[in-house]
Amino acid sequence: MKRFWFILAIMLLGLDALGKSYYNTVENNFGGLFPNPGMRMQGRYKAIDRNLLIEENATMATALTIDTMCIYSTAYRYQLRLANLNNKQGKTITVRNRMTGENTPVTSSQWGLVFNYDEMGDYCAVVLSCDNSAPYQDITDERSMLVSVVQRCGNEVSQLAQTTLGKGISLEDDMNTVCIDVDEHGVRVSIGKNEVQQVLEAAVKRPSGMVQVGYLVGPGARTAVERAVITIENEQQVAATTPWTLASLDEYLARSADPIEGYWRYLDHDMQDDWLRLGGRYTLAVVRGDNGYDIIYIDGAQVSKSMWTPCMLKGHISPTLFAGNYDLSWIDATMDPIGSDAYATIENGVILTLNFPVFMSQVRFAKVLNPND
Repeated sequence: MKRFWFILAIMLLGLDALGKSYYNTVENNFGGLFPNPGMRMQGRYKAIDRNLLIEENATMATALTIDTMCIYSTAYRYQLRLANLNNKQGKTITVRNRMTGENTPVTSSQWGLVFNYDEMGDYCAVVLSCDNSAPYQDITDERSMLVSVVQRCGNEVSQLAQTTLGKGISLEDDMNTVCIDVDEHGVRVSIGKNEVQQVLEAAVKRPSGMVQVGYLVGPGARTAVERAVITIENEQQVAATTPWTLASLDEYLARSADPIEGYWRYLDHDMQDDWLRLGGRYTLAVVRGDNGYDIIYIDGAQVSKSMWTPCMLKGHISPTLFAGNYDLSWIDATMDPIGSDAYATIENGVILTLNFPVFMSQVRFAKVLNPND
């Protein structure tokens, strides 16, 4: 299967190492921002329209869409090219309060970028909103954009930094690019219509472990996302990242007629624990890739469990001259590669054995014939 995930290697501005960029666009169905074919909920609508990911929020609560990709690197960059299609001078949007049943007019809706979203649901955000200084006064009226960096912890929201912009950006419903550079100390925010310029800095401590990014749609907003780019620094995380989601794997494997592709579940192992120990009772997916098959992690990690999330790359097998035998490259529990003399065999289409002869060890997996079991 050809990967439609566009990967570029670029030198990160503000970062010290060479990283890779992962693009979410209409070309890959917006990747982790749109893992399902469509979404309709009461008061919210989300769909792909031509080359844009559209999300509309007609409720009084701010809606978040979080990318499925998990970021472990201490430094990363996130860029969104997006617009609020309801951000027009003089336009009023009516939203319904589902608790009271009352309708509330919104004249200045909010939209923006979410970052450092952690396992507790806490996050930071760059929030955008536009307003006029003197509506309906042609001489003195000026339109501007308020850019805020906020942090949400539990039910408390605090403002970390704020500025007002009037030039170099779209002040209505056209696209702007919002870019953040994040490290363990803080965030730098850049924004622009055609060329981004840094406008804000804020001291934000990056949570330990994995974080995620995404976008927000305030009450009455209708966002349109043209592209999203995640650039990460950590080489191990880059190497293990794939474009798959659990939903896209299910959909792809349900159509596959390839007997090797599918889900495989841990069966047993024979290991010399002094040399190599079991990283977990894994469930894996095997999908066709370049020159063979990619092995995708699903669940079951026990050693370094926090480093592994579903759909990360666990290994690759390449065919040899001998039927049922494959060269194996494997990423161990600590994300170190094992490729020396490793090989895999598939017996009767139902037993996958990973062999590590240097370590006198092997692990076996059984084909999952009924994914609902």
